[in-house]
Amino acid sequence: MLYKFAVSMLCLLLLTGCWSRRELNELLIVLGMGIDWEDGHYLVSYQVVNPSEISNQQKRGDRPPSTLFQGRGRTLFEAARSVTTEAPRKVYLGHLQIYVIGEEAARRGINELIDVSARDNETRMDFNIIIAKGTKAENVLKLYTPVEKLPSYSMQQSLQTSEKNWAPTIAVTLDEALTNLSSQGSELALTGIRVIGSPEIGETKQNVEKFLPPSRFRYSGIAAFKGDKLIGWLNERESRGYTDITNNLDSTTIAIPCGEQRYLGVEVTSSNSKIKTKVVNGKPEVEVAIRTEANIVERSCTDVDLSKPETIKELEAKTKQSVQTNVEDAVSRAKEMKSDIFGFGTQMEKDHPAFWNQVKDKWRDEYFPKIKVNYKIQIFIRDTGTTMNSTIK
Repeated sequence: MLYKFAVSMLCLLLLTGCWSRRELNELLIVLGMGIDWEDGHYLVSYQVVNPSEISNQQKRGDRPPSTLFQGRGRTLFEAARSVTTEAPRKVYLGHLQIYVIGEEAARRGINELIDVSARDNETRMDFNIIIAKGTKAENVLKLYTPVEKLPSYSMQQSLQTSEKNWAPTIAVTLDEALTNLSSQGSELALTGIRVIGSPEIGETKQNVEKFLPPSRFRYSGIAAFKGDKLIGWLNERESRGYTDITNNLDSTTIAIPCGEQRYLGVEVTSSNSKIKTKVVNGKPEVEVAIRTEANIVERSCTDVDLSKPETIKELEAKTKQSVQTNVEDAVSRAKEMKSDIFGFGTQMEKDHPAFWNQVKDKWRDEYFPKIKVNYKIQIFIRDTGTTMNSTIK
């Protein structure tokens, strides 16, 4: 009996679980993190929450909803630790939402930046990574944003909403970035963000006291990588083609010319793409098959009769041409940069592993830039709205 009692007490001692606890009032909750390369050092920026400014009970209004703490160092870890010389509490990355990398830092290489985040046992893998286009990451994190008080939350929500409704953006998480960086058959692509207007005004409350903020962020273009280094940018049209090929397109709009400075609006409601590879006479080829369904949402040209089947066929052909132009431009730009952001090599490895083993070391610089790509695009216009032709004269 005594033996059983002793064993039970030992088990209870092992179950005591508060040894590693940390109270909220001892932590700085980080929602946004920025990395810049400046004068041979890393500059780390942490955007942390001011609890008193977002709480309904303790709202004061005389402070910004978030505060920026920064540190410098020769390594990223050194820069992060140097933040403690200013911050009153220890930073906590468990709720990180947006990771912004400055363009100069991205061109230098992001392996170290990604590796440090992946090694932190407190950091989750589901935050989004973006590139500050033509500016520093710290400038992006300093902005006062309308509607949403917390800038990082506003950026994350805008990115995810834009990905679903606007083709030229993609929301890439840490685990997805790690997969691309560790693959020989595909390269990393990340959405770019830029600051419009005056960054100086964006840092003040005046920025949200007007109907149109003088300074604001906007997602713009897709950054293409070669290895872990930023190699170039896709423009809006090429970014549309990229999301189409990689099956990242949920919904977007296409403007079809129908007159002088007049366009017919087409809404893409669903799009599915598949990549197939083959080897012909010792040379790799790719087939990109895209099947898209769309609706007519705007008819500014009154001479376009949507009640006629031949009109719908003609509009489907014009929409197909627009989609094909986008994907061809995207592939051409990627070949120019020698960056297989579409994952053609990854698909080749799946379809033809023996051939891939022969070419994988030369894929990036020799085979991908010369690869033949065939397109099979189908467009189906399913609906013209609640009225066929407008009754407005």
